[in-house]
Amino acid sequence: MKKSNKKPRGMIKFSSILKILILIVVALIIIVGTVLTSVVLGIFKSAPEIDPKDYRSQIAETSKIYTDDGTLIETLISDQFSEFVPAEDMPEDLKNAIIAIEDERFYEHNGVDFKRVVGAIVYDLKTRSFAQGASTITMQLAKNIYTSSTKSVIRKITDIYYAYQIENALSKEQILEAYLNTASFSKGTVGVQAASKTFFDKDVSELDLAECALLAGVTNLPEKYTPYNTMEITEDDDLSQIEVVMLPKNSNSQENSDFIIDVGERLLELGRIDNFTMIQIKNNIVVPVKAVFNDTSKERQTKVLEKMAKRNLITEEQYKEAIAEPIDINIGSRKESGISSFYTDVVQKEVKKILIESGYSEEEATNKLFNGGLKIYIPMDLKVQRQLEETVANPKYYYGTFRDKNGIIQPQVASVIIDQNSHEVKALVGGRNVSGGQLLNRAIVPRQPGSSIKPISVYLTAFNNGATAGDVYLDAKMPEKLFGHSPKNAGNYYQGWTTLRNLLRQSSNVGVYQIARDISADKDAKINNRSTYTKSYDDDVSINKMIDTLKSIGVTSIVTKEDNPKYNDMAYAPLTLGGMSYGISPLEMAGAYTALSNMGKYSEPIVVSKIESSTGDVIYKAEPKEKEITSEQNAYIITDMLRDVVRRGTGRNAAFSGQDVAGKTGTTTDKTNVWFVGYTPYYTCSVWIGNDKNQNLSFGSSQAAYLWKQIMREVHDGLDKKEFEQPDGIYTKYVNGRRELFVDGTKPHYTSKLSWYRRSVEKREEKKRDNNNNNNDNNTKKSRSRKLIQTNSNNSNNSNNE
Repeated sequence: MKKSNKKPRGMIKFSSILKILILIVVALIIIVGTVLTSVVLGIFKSAPEIDPKDYRSQIAETSKIYTDDGTLIETLISDQFSEFVPAEDMPEDLKNAIIAIEDERFYEHNGVDFKRVVGAIVYDLKTRSFAQGASTITMQLAKNIYTSSTKSVIRKITDIYYAYQIENALSKEQILEAYLNTASFSKGTVGVQAASKTFFDKDVSELDLAECALLAGVTNLPEKYTPYNTMEITEDDDLSQIEVVMLPKNSNSQENSDFIIDVGERLLELGRIDNFTMIQIKNNIVVPVKAVFNDTSKERQTKVLEKMAKRNLITEEQYKEAIAEPIDINIGSRKESGISSFYTDVVQKEVKKILIESGYSEEEATNKLFNGGLKIYIPMDLKVQRQLEETVANPKYYYGTFRDKNGIIQPQVASVIIDQNSHEVKALVGGRNVSGGQLLNRAIVPRQPGSSIKPISVYLTAFNNGATAGDVYLDAKMPEKLFGHSPKNAGNYYQGWTTLRNLLRQSSNVGVYQIARDISADKDAKINNRSTYTKSYDDDVSINKMIDTLKSIGVTSIVTKEDNPKYNDMAYAPLTLGGMSYGISPLEMAGAYTALSNMGKYSEPIVVSKIESSTGDVIYKAEPKEKEITSEQNAYIITDMLRDVVRRGTGRNAAFSGQDVAGKTGTTTDKTNVWFVGYTPYYTCSVWIGNDKNQNLSFGSSQAAYLWKQIMREVHDGLDKKEFEQPDGIYTKYVNGRRELFVDGTKPHYTSKLSWYRRSVEKREEKKRDNNNNNNDNNTKKSRSRKLIQTNSNNSNNSNNE
């Protein structure tokens, strides 16, 4: 009987099961691989395109501000300090140290070190973390300039994708250069040049082996391996030996203690800080701390040196010397000491404006300003700036001082000095005992100018419309019923019939009001010559002409009827007496006066001379665009009138020996703002003093003039004496007994009214004499009566006595 070969139903060979399982696994692998490939390809596809050859433009570099002679004034740090340096200027020891500790197979791989990747994956799976990144230098470069520091699989895949592109486009030397300029080194420093200057105060090319190894060790964990940490200064510290760092304080932090103030005083005595930094300490703006070497960074440095020695990048002797070398931390400065940032605050605004006008968006301009590696050159005269800072900081020039609720000392001050010949701003401060930065910059804040507006709004416009220094007006109380508005002179002082020169010299409010009205008047018309006050004029024409003049000399804060139909500056009061809606800033005020000091020509004040790109290309250069505001003859005559203000008028406190001085005082109602704006043949300077919240001052404009004198006397020390040069085209003529200046072809107006004055004086004298005679007669009669009464009384007494 034959046996059956049929297998029992439901029975399957083990080999078949194995085959099925293998097929399933293979299918899963294919499916997962397909999915993963699709995901990876999707990541690659969604990644923005890059141009590795243009890596230089992708590297953020901190912009810097220099004076025109190349002195570093400020490094514009928003959140990090970075400075590009080419690979050829980096020490070989630094390059080798970075490769040894960060990517030892850098010259062997093509962007990804698979051996290291496998090891990192195993470690990360065991620890369930992303602690081991396995990133090569090329992948880190991709992260630094193209992706981000976010830990994710997508970012890592993108870094790998970019790394291959970078390797295909750049040489290893270029990759290393780019990486060393984008790596973080703690304390807000990015790149080896910034790190070298921050921690050692030297150029990266000057670093020795020990210093190179220390910096190379920082990049792995910057905050852990930072070369130094800061600690509070204690009584046991030797202030002459410790490394001092000034940390900025926020508004919510406690005030600096008496001990900290004392530390600051001792540092000042030792010459470790300057007076300006001391002021910042006293005003709770910064706090001095000490920099202490971080021992953890030394441990990391040792590991770097060991790897270098193991790879024969250094000798055993070099290794031992570097290990034994003590590391001296020497904190580098990122700005010129002793000056505030008020000037550079203005510079930053101007650079942004220049960039926006050249096509950048506001966001792009801001990024370019701080991270574009710009070299910004400014016309600041460092000596003049320091002199200005020191003078305005002296408390003896301010009375009634107090601190407001924010702890800011009041009254405050702002001052701007311009070289009118070049239109360059040589110095600028926007406050005293404060540093600038995010604080109020009073140099660019409009404040009511008071009478300091008169020369540039009224007199300048009047001269452009036929007025002369010898024109005659009545300086007396005006009949309010006639005009509906009756300005009054300060101190109730009136001169009677007098000339424009005298009206300006004594800052007559009544006079300037009449001169302003007459801007539109026909000064030769009989109707105007036969009446005390001009009758034929056009208010709108006069006002608009003054507005046009102010705008032509850079005043941007005028409020017109289009801006505000109800409250605006389109009236005589704000334009003649300075009670404007907002006012004029000290910077614009100084700029406006250059139209007079520069013989009638105005150009916008220059705070930026030149801007260079990070590669050295000049992308902007200031070119003064002068325009004639008035003739040089008019400018000189107004200057001569303002010289009288200083010699014999309200500005006497501004006079100092050795220079010709012209200028004008200004005081607003209730003395909330006091001004002096004036000039010499060298410089034009504005001084404003006031309280930030407009509280009344305990002094007037004579104090502003006195401070102006102190500033300008220091600034002009050592300069040759100069006088304002009189141009051709001017003749002299006597008016009211005084020799007056006139432009050729012009003549004084309303001089016939002086005869009214003489007749009125003669009548007053005659009346006075008559009154005196009558009084004498009456006194004689009274005397005789008294004598008669006295005689009778005596007789009566004698009779009684008898």
